[in-house]
Amino acid sequence: MTPVFPDEVNVASPINFKGDNTSYLWHLRLGHIGHGGLDAIVKKDYGSGIGMKSVQKWEFCKGCALGKQTRVSYMPKSPDRARMLLEVIHSDVCGPMKTPTFSGKRYFVTFIDEYSHYCVVYLLQNKSEVATKFAQFVALAETQTGKRVKTLRSDNGCEYTSRTMSKFCADHGIMQKFTPPYTPQLNGVAERMNRTLVESARCMMEHAELSKSYWGEAVMTANCLRLRCPSRSTSHDKSPYEVWSGKKPILANLKVFGCHAYVHVPKPKRFKLDARSIQCRFIGYSDHEKAYRFEEIKSRRVLVSRDAQFMENVFDSGRRDYVQDGAVVEEEAFMEDEDVPMEDYSSHDTSNMNFEEATMDGVDEPGVKRHQRTQSLEALANAPDAKRRARYLTMAEMSATADTSHSVETAYVVDSVGDLPRTFKSAMESSDAVKWKEACDSEINSLRQNETWNLVPLPQGRKAIGNRWVFRVKETRDGRIERFKARLVAKGFLQKHGIDYDETFAPVAKFTSIRVLLSLAVKYSFMIHQMDVKTAYLNGHLEEDIYMAQPDGYVDEDHPDFVCQLKRSLYGLKQSPRMWNQTIDKFMLDLDFKKCKTDH
Repeated sequence: MTPVFPDEVNVASPINFKGDNTSYLWHLRLGHIGHGGLDAIVKKDYGSGIGMKSVQKWEFCKGCALGKQTRVSYMPKSPDRARMLLEVIHSDVCGPMKTPTFSGKRYFVTFIDEYSHYCVVYLLQNKSEVATKFAQFVALAETQTGKRVKTLRSDNGCEYTSRTMSKFCADHGIMQKFTPPYTPQLNGVAERMNRTLVESARCMMEHAELSKSYWGEAVMTANCLRLRCPSRSTSHDKSPYEVWSGKKPILANLKVFGCHAYVHVPKPKRFKLDARSIQCRFIGYSDHEKAYRFEEIKSRRVLVSRDAQFMENVFDSGRRDYVQDGAVVEEEAFMEDEDVPMEDYSSHDTSNMNFEEATMDGVDEPGVKRHQRTQSLEALANAPDAKRRARYLTMAEMSATADTSHSVETAYVVDSVGDLPRTFKSAMESSDAVKWKEACDSEINSLRQNETWNLVPLPQGRKAIGNRWVFRVKETRDGRIERFKARLVAKGFLQKHGIDYDETFAPVAKFTSIRVLLSLAVKYSFMIHQMDVKTAYLNGHLEEDIYMAQPDGYVDEDHPDFVCQLKRSLYGLKQSPRMWNQTIDKFMLDLDFKKCKTDH
């Protein structure tokens, strides 16, 4: 309905408004119209009755401030752009991704040099790893360029404001600059980089018809390619790689992501009549060798090789991307170039496939040893420091452990555990010393409450086995830190058969039995309860006399020469699984449960 205004109204004399500013009064009458709009009405005489020949600027209007105020516009480019490498580093975290990678990664973090726009990407399981990755980046960048990182620019996320990050930056003289809350525009370099990488990764995965679980490999590949293309972000008319390293990249070795290839199997790895190649899927470029990364189609294992025949128009499901005359198979001879600074591999046979263990997601990081064989927590202290035999990781193995891969990984003795300490001393010297001490205290209290040992002099003719602390961080499913955990593990590999142990066999439930049990529960709508016994092995009683050295950090001051005579089984002892099984077995039988005769 159109409002009807009276033609004639008795109006009192106008009051003095804002210094007799009639313009402001009409600003209010016309619903807080802007100065330009009111000026147009007056000049073009859109309506009668205003009685003004010009519009004056009015003072501050509270109503407009509350109802119209917008944010201050951003400058298109920072006037104080970096003038040398590592002067300013931009960083941002992208994630969490709904679909994790095959190794359980849900985030990635980028570190971008403002001067060259050279970017280093790390895949993360949770945001708490950012400080560790930044330390790795600083070591890599400063070594490669001979310059020092001066400034880190990021948002105000807790991963950048943490005590660990702040201490590292302070110790290395790095100035931290944060953007105000809710202003991602001020961290535009990193925000734009993350968008570019995600868009490129998405395109490559869609083109190759790969599942979203390949996003880690795709992002790492996207970054590798972007570094070798000229960037409008720099005024050098060069690629970020060339500005960073001073060398022109060689693009002849690039292949289409996700395409199929036949990878040569070296002679020592096959029998006389075996096929000389295996069909694989190309998933990126190796960071440590002048070679490619492949995933075998059948076994889903990941391997690194430089000898391959690529079919760049063949992808999953037999799809051919385009039609060419003649053969589409290209035999690849990897060009020896200076594309990436590498260590000297002259002592290795680079013509052979690297059959050592490779991991998905392209996360082979600088300075991190790879190809380590994993082992269980209980067996951690049992294996002497010997060279481990390498094996492959299949996609099924990775997928099966995707949700817990970090908690399992951190329980292994590998060089890539990041901030996890390997000894009690290193734990007490770390930035999380208080939390590790609390975890160790909790473990010792559990051992004492269970009366795990007695302190006694070491009998003549006997030797005490050693022990060690194993540290790990327990996380929730979404990657948040739940608690710090420490476990005292005996060095069971020093035990002698017939003296320290006899029988070691412990039965294990068949998965067939578990499936049958679950099926029956579903069929009859039974309620299923899952329980965990804290420090389960400590409930088993030992039958042998075993002596162990006192744990680091908890040596009795009154009896420093005494040893621990173990009364209960301890993690790491060869007979501990059997002792725990006998204990839980007796407990269940006392409750009138019966054993399954067909099980182990």
